[in-house]
Amino acid sequence: MVAQRVRDYEVVIILSPEATEEELKGVLERIDAWITERAGAIKDRDIWGLKRFAFPIKKFTEGNYSLTKFSMDTRMAQEFDRYLKASEDVIRSLVVKL
Repeated sequence: MVAQRVRDYEVVIILSPEATEEELKGVLERIDAWITERAGAIKDRDIWGLKRFAFPIKKFTEGNYSLTKFSMDTRMAQEFDRYLKASEDVIRSLVVKL
């Protein structure tokens, strides 16, 4: 049996500025569900709100920022990053190991 290595991570996610509060909550709940379905645990979330970009990203000049701290098996972290990049709701994301 292979031992799992669980590490702490944080992810900053930028969502569309055109999304409503309900749409933002729905996307963040989907991301939380993805983490918890794979034996991860959400530790903390901080919603930073609407912030202006230094340069346009996908034709947007601002976006809704969210910071989530979580723990997850190290093998799933790369898969999580690919999941975020493939998501149409996410403008940009950055997963960092703590």
